[in-house]
Formats: sequence, C-alpha cells, structure tokens
Amino acid sequence: MIAGGFLGIIHSHSDSVVALRIFFGFLLVVVFFSGLYIFRIRKRLFERDPQVTGDNYGARNLRLWQVILIWILAMDLLITALLTV
Repeated sequence: MIAGGFLGIIHSHSDSVVALRIFFGFLLVVVFFSGLYIFRIRKRLFERDPQVTGDNYGARNLRLWQVILIWILAMDLLITALLTV
C-alpha cells in the first residue's frame, strides 16, 4: 500500500522530472568542468607557501585530497540525482 501511494506521487509529478533532469545535468556539467579547472591550476593552489611556517608536503597533499574527495562526492550526488529523478 505504501509503494502504491509512492508511485502515485511520482506519476503525478512527471512534469517536473524533465526540469529536474535539466537542472541536475547543468549542475553536473558545471561541477565537472570546475573540477577540471582546479586540476589544471592545482600547482598554483597547492604549492609551497613560503610565508607559512608549518606548510609541508603532507599538509599540502591533505588539502589537495580534501578538495578531490569533495569533488568526487559532488559528482556522485549529482549522478545519483540524475539517475533517480
């Protein structure tokens, strides 16, 4: 009974599915190309800063991987949203 009601709700909102797919598709393209841009300028963003005393290779590598993991999670979220809408 719950699944039937749930499917009824999805079926009655079929007009908004196209708009949501367009929106999530646009966001997917924006996030993808922003990730490529960050990858291209990663040397400028994550290179050694001589004014910071505690800036070592491990700290720079950790910052880079934090950005990479957030990008991967954003891509995963948007792809999942596209597939489930």
